[in-house]
Amino acid sequence: MHPVRAGEGALHPNGPANPGSGRSSDASGDAGAGMMGEMMGRPRKELYPSLMEMPVLSPEQRRNLESQARGRINGEIDGIAAAEMDLRHAIAAGDVVAADRASGRIRYALDGVQSGVTVLRSLIEGMSPPHIAQNWFKAQMNLRPQLALVDTDGMLGVSWFHVATMALLAIFSAGMLAVYVARMRRANALVDRLMRVPAPTSSPASSPSDGASSVTSATSRSGAGGGGLPTLDKVGSAPDLHRGPARPGEFWKGKLRIAAIYPETPGVKTFRLQAADGGCIPFSFLPGQFLTYAAEIDGKTVRRSYTIASSAARTAYVETTIKREDGGLFSDYMHDKVREGDLLDVMGPSGAFTFTGAEAESVVLIGGGVGITPLMAAIRYLSDIAWPGQIDLVYGAQTTEQFIFRDELEYLQRRMTNLRVAATMVRAAGTSWMGSEGQITADFLRRAVPDLAKRRVHLCGPPGMMEAVRKTLGELGVPPAQIKTEAFGPARGAVPPPGKAVVEMPTPNGDGGREVAAAIGPATASIRFARSGKVAPLPPDRSVLEVAENVGVPIDYSCRAGVCGICKTHLLEGHVTMEIQDALTEDDKSKGIILACQAKSVGNLVVEA
Repeated sequence: MHPVRAGEGALHPNGPANPGSGRSSDASGDAGAGMMGEMMGRPRKELYPSLMEMPVLSPEQRRNLESQARGRINGEIDGIAAAEMDLRHAIAAGDVVAADRASGRIRYALDGVQSGVTVLRSLIEGMSPPHIAQNWFKAQMNLRPQLALVDTDGMLGVSWFHVATMALLAIFSAGMLAVYVARMRRANALVDRLMRVPAPTSSPASSPSDGASSVTSATSRSGAGGGGLPTLDKVGSAPDLHRGPARPGEFWKGKLRIAAIYPETPGVKTFRLQAADGGCIPFSFLPGQFLTYAAEIDGKTVRRSYTIASSAARTAYVETTIKREDGGLFSDYMHDKVREGDLLDVMGPSGAFTFTGAEAESVVLIGGGVGITPLMAAIRYLSDIAWPGQIDLVYGAQTTEQFIFRDELEYLQRRMTNLRVAATMVRAAGTSWMGSEGQITADFLRRAVPDLAKRRVHLCGPPGMMEAVRKTLGELGVPPAQIKTEAFGPARGAVPPPGKAVVEMPTPNGDGGREVAAAIGPATASIRFARSGKVAPLPPDRSVLEVAENVGVPIDYSCRAGVCGICKTHLLEGHVTMEIQDALTEDDKSKGIILACQAKSVGNLVVEA
């Protein structure tokens, strides 16, 4: 910027100036005339200091200043036009010196226009003489004029505008801090809950088919992976699937939403469940564990347990694959009544038929029918964590149409170089099946897994198939300790065959541990429920829990497989047999506590329920 130059008129508050003449008018002759001098000429007071000393401008003085400002603007505009014409001629003639002078004149003229406009705007906004002088001076110095001054009256010399702005910023910051603290508390509460939720320490896995218990052999209880639930060490960390077991007897219980239903084969569907609020599932689980579902069917609460088929590495959902059983009350309900969006009561997870990759360097998974579900959960999980060990799946189905997860297994074989699948169909005539046919035999196992005797084996399927394959594994030299099993189907043989002795549960006032002979006979026994005051016939093939359900005696339960312990009740009189009693401690047994889902008898009973 350039100050007003000699030869340019200064704006005079008391009289009109002669723009462009180099001198302001002296007509007034009074002290105001001292403000009319040239800024770089005679030693008279210039516009800036004169205005700074004037407290107010009279209406006449304001009109004079406005007239002078307009005159300056018009004069400088004419000067810009003339200088622009000279610049064009100089450029055309190639006279660089003349072009430089013309461009300088244009710049000076623009400064003059800006100073006049600044004065006009200050007058229009009713500013005091000092403010007008400040704005004019800033325009001359190429500074941005302060056209709208903020009232500086406020707290500690700070304007109320700034005070209000800072207050709003402070409120916003406090709100954001409160939100952050609330989120951190919620995250910490979730971590604490995950670290407190345990699974049974040594109980076997259970995934019974509809209306039946799942039986796990004693071999599955030795080194079966602990059955403890994964926990989170800190927010955002991966689940530790190899942590030791937590306290037994505590399970997650609540509602999950059916997010999707997928048909797998005729009569088999997969149900995908998510948290009711759409977030992550509210529990962690191990590959091979199961969930217990509950629903009100025909006016009664019915519970069934189903193995989790999805990967334990997925936290957005959990899946179970359910086969429709002949006459299956709950499987019919799931297949026919449940729809996407429905809420389902869920309890769990439970079970110890698990494999996470930490138990062995390789694994052989042998399954039949819907017994492939816990094996598929392991394969999916091992794929998700990129487990490097060898995985061999040996699977048997009745027909190719009943080959569950066939397409996905073919896909996984292409992606996982460490996965081999050997399948055999009992009946394949008339189909395009090019693989093996018949049952899972010793020859089939030798071809599928040549080093089988050295490998860890997980076996799951219907009881008949399991017994046959387990015998075959023994013949092939697989040590029993390396075989972990889970049976799908009803618990069998709770009442021993004729003439075979069995250890009975002691009653509080009986001879604990004595052996008696149990004979199978007609349903002549009865059971009395002491607390409810009800009496009912007790067939030898029905459990205490089943009879209680029929007569409306409430006994809580979950797995119906003897592993969760929720159906514990006191036996007051009589003797029972229980095929599975893993949920009972020695102290429980000494006190006469039984598992209602497993307890059967050929004699009269009195229970506390």
